[in-house]
Amino acid sequence: MKGTALGRAAQKTDPRVLAILKKQHVLDKIAGDITAGLSESDRARISGFTDIEVDPEHNRLRIHWKGTPPQRVQRILADLPKGVTAEVLPARYSKAELHTARNKLLRGGKPTALRLGSTGERIRITSIGPAVDGSSLEIGYDGDRGAGKRDATDPLSRGARQGRSDEVKAVTNRLTGINTVATYKPVSKDLSAAPANRQHDASPWFGGSALRNPGGGICSGSFSVKNKDGDFLLMSARHCSKGGDGLWRTWEGGDVVGGNDAAEVSLPDDAQGIRLPSKQAGPYLYDGPATRRDGYAKPVVGWGHNNVGDYVCADGANSGVHCNVQVAKTDIGIMGGDGSYRPLTDLAYATSLTPDGVAAVNGDSGGPVFAGVSNFTSDEARGMITALDRTVTCPSSLNKDTVLDGHIRTPWCLQGVYYVPIYQTLHDTGWTLVTL
Repeated sequence: MKGTALGRAAQKTDPRVLAILKKQHVLDKIAGDITAGLSESDRARISGFTDIEVDPEHNRLRIHWKGTPPQRVQRILADLPKGVTAEVLPARYSKAELHTARNKLLRGGKPTALRLGSTGERIRITSIGPAVDGSSLEIGYDGDRGAGKRDATDPLSRGARQGRSDEVKAVTNRLTGINTVATYKPVSKDLSAAPANRQHDASPWFGGSALRNPGGGICSGSFSVKNKDGDFLLMSARHCSKGGDGLWRTWEGGDVVGGNDAAEVSLPDDAQGIRLPSKQAGPYLYDGPATRRDGYAKPVVGWGHNNVGDYVCADGANSGVHCNVQVAKTDIGIMGGDGSYRPLTDLAYATSLTPDGVAAVNGDSGGPVFAGVSNFTSDEARGMITALDRTVTCPSSLNKDTVLDGHIRTPWCLQGVYYVPIYQTLHDTGWTLVTL
């Protein structure tokens, strides 16, 4: 029966990782004090602040600030716990200045299209966010092929691509009035997928579960939440909710989980709250490989903000849990493969500590991102998977064709995932995270 395996067979974790996460917990607490508990985006309200990096492997903080930090911050840095070090690095721009510059590239809440004078080519901005060190606004771009269409490979030679990037930089420098860095980055492909394999969940619904989305593909359940009326919802990715009859089902068995509700959608957060006829969702996330079938899940005990350098876990229905994925950037706006703009995402990559070097595969859209707490016996919500970065060769453990319902699917493995911070989704929707 569901739930009998909760907490059983505790995940064996490298002692080095546990030591790193213990330091990370302390560093995140200090970072939260420095940033006054503000979210990744709202930290722009702190005068002069640019960004903060945690480095749990070396037990240190790097703080990027334009000008001199206020006395409040200096007092925190003067009274650090034993063994913790911190350095304040001068930034060219503050986060507020970078936000102002970013807004100059938005029209109607989405990145504006650019035209290059030399060729007249229409250029699409695919991502936009502050450089961690405050040196520039980082712009991802590609040729505008239309919603849902992207280049499979770069059509330009290395030299031609550098010239094109220089042209884009010149345009964005002029439009924003600050230094920008332009990099070719084809529009993100959303992580929904054709039919694949996952466990058969049941009410009360858990996060990390495999769902057959209304269009017939596989996506992932995320966190359990309550709306303003106190009704239970199961979060997933909005881009997965299109098509079909509007009903979400269990991947195996096809049992109805719930339906789309237009009132429970947040387009900027790529979030869909699935309305549940059972009216029940539990504060747990499935853990372990996607094929694990003993019901092993861990409790969600709260949520937290993300800092550059944090180690988190991505939990997808199609590939299972991938831990020791490290946050590389926060506060990035990206274009989704469906043409929608997601203004606030964080980006994390698999590291040498991540088994198989994979952060996610196709079909993991909507899956939860969490930080392990209490020696990985509980989960702290951090966000929901929305898109990908950096395709990599699948390891043998994942490189297997799956045949189901007459469909053949070869896994597509990714080193990086974009995810929408959980705070932002809860703030925008008014939902409340269901915790143990």
